[in-house]
Amino acid sequence: MKRLAQAFGTLGLGVLLASCATQAPLVAQCKGQVSRTLGAGTPALVGVSYGTQATPIPLNSVQFSSWEAEGSVSVQQLAAVRTATRTVAVTAQFLSCSNRDTAVHVRTSFFDTQQIPTEPSSAWQTVYLHPHMMTAYTERSTSPSVAHYLIEIMGE
Repeated sequence: MKRLAQAFGTLGLGVLLASCATQAPLVAQCKGQVSRTLGAGTPALVGVSYGTQATPIPLNSVQFSSWEAEGSVSVQQLAAVRTATRTVAVTAQFLSCSNRDTAVHVRTSFFDTQQIPTEPSSAWQTVYLHPHMMTAYTERSTSPSVAHYLIEIMGE
């Protein structure tokens, strides 16, 4: 179990580093044709070729709904650990980059090894951030078959 928790932590960090190295978008963009590559071995939700295409969304990461939301909140840390009941708890540390009180809405989706949702997305939670202060967000899965997660942030 300890090895699995370490793997989740390493996986999350690896995806974060890989997404920085390959400049994966923090905000998904809908376009005509897009590149479907993020880097070898990087898990991502990639749209099928029907209708409008979107940039790949890296898993085990934070995805912002807009550039405005991305500009007001910095993700300082991400972690995912197995609980005693074999479910997964994800935690994100957010830092306000704003000079005023900010509120964002956050939810998490959990996926299995085939990137199929293991349960419905969590309810949107309002996270309040004071100017230049940090706060933590935590969500727990209900299914033990979780292999990946995606945290979404939506600005007000």
